[in-house]
Amino acid sequence: MQDPEIASEEQTSALTTPYDSPRIGGWGASPENSPRIAGRGASTAALRVAVIGQGGVGTAAARFLAAAGCQVVGFEQFQLDHDRGSSYGGSRIIRRVYPDPLYASLMDAAYPLWHDLERECGEELLLPCGGLFFGPEGHPEMIATEDALTAVGVPYQRLSPADTAEQHPQFRLRSDEYALWEPQSGLLRASRCVLANATGARAYCADLREQCPIRAIEPHGSGVRVHSAAGSEEFDRAVITGGPWTAGLIAPWLELPLRVTRQQYAHFAVEDPASFAPDRFPVWIDMAELFYGFPQHDAIPGIKAALHVPGPTHDPNSPDRSPSDGDSQLLYHYLTRRMRGMAVPDSADSPAIFSKVCLYTMSPDEDFVIRPLPGAEQVIFLGGLSGHGFKFTVLLGQIAARLAMGQDPGHNLERFRPDRWSASSTGSTGS
Repeated sequence: MQDPEIASEEQTSALTTPYDSPRIGGWGASPENSPRIAGRGASTAALRVAVIGQGGVGTAAARFLAAAGCQVVGFEQFQLDHDRGSSYGGSRIIRRVYPDPLYASLMDAAYPLWHDLERECGEELLLPCGGLFFGPEGHPEMIATEDALTAVGVPYQRLSPADTAEQHPQFRLRSDEYALWEPQSGLLRASRCVLANATGARAYCADLREQCPIRAIEPHGSGVRVHSAAGSEEFDRAVITGGPWTAGLIAPWLELPLRVTRQQYAHFAVEDPASFAPDRFPVWIDMAELFYGFPQHDAIPGIKAALHVPGPTHDPNSPDRSPSDGDSQLLYHYLTRRMRGMAVPDSADSPAIFSKVCLYTMSPDEDFVIRPLPGAEQVIFLGGLSGHGFKFTVLLGQIAARLAMGQDPGHNLERFRPDRWSASSTGSTGS
């Protein structure tokens, strides 16, 4: 079957995607619709900022900067919403349910920004369907998650296997397991989020350039010279949000232990699709085995499942993105253990309706990296989202914009310092 997540060239150039997303408003320049960032005025209007990489974080940063009055040029080596990085596709989980109170609390800031973007673009980007998070009694991830939810004040419900079977009959829990139900969890329509931010950035007069790879970044004095396929240009600031390519872009100044990995997800047929629709089936995570999944939604067939375990190291420049039947079989066998109502596939060797490969950019501790370059404070970089970052991209874009404009980021970023590892400086600007 042809991959339904591939947009046509005409759709992409028109900043549309193949996903059906209900409209809830429209673009507008009214103050209540403007992105939440301080500093619009003469000082920011004079600031010329390059945003390198136009995925989830980069398009958000471009939108916030342009809305604040900066002169923004965004560089994307492929087309907007390409499928070679980490921001493409029909769904990413959004949740406050984390075993770490830092990320649970950051989501309190991210949710309103997603709703702001929805109001601006007039589309439903966030599909609330609730979230079910399960594992064995006494499992460290389950204990830490409940502790974090309590610390941050996120309401949730604890469900026994019998409760789960009654309320969510598609799931099979073992007698030694329990589940946490959090009703505000759901999914983000990932590609639509990227394109909504890009459309917003352009509405605020950002110049987003597609098929424009970067040749070199050259900080000098208080500015930065960017060499791209379009030529060489001078900027006051640069924001690097290159996803799997970030480590390579900053390698002349800083060596980071980021590892790009190959990940596969797949969609599988179910006997009764209505039972797996968002109003009856939530997003879910097995907190012990680390499988996770989504309801069937929009025009995308089947339920989606994946495994949050870093795969083999992968060169992001490699054209080989062929899915593995073995990976699809692993996912399918898990679902047949855990879900009632899975359809029998046409082929046991290739059980998925379709499969696709994407990339993680893993940091050793799975925390993000956010910082100015050492010795070149005018260059901000963000990376290492480690397979759990998309839900934060709108917030990270806001943080990047604030840092580029010399403002307080609004959040404590100490956990995200690159020098928390034994990172080494390889350039003359110091570590």
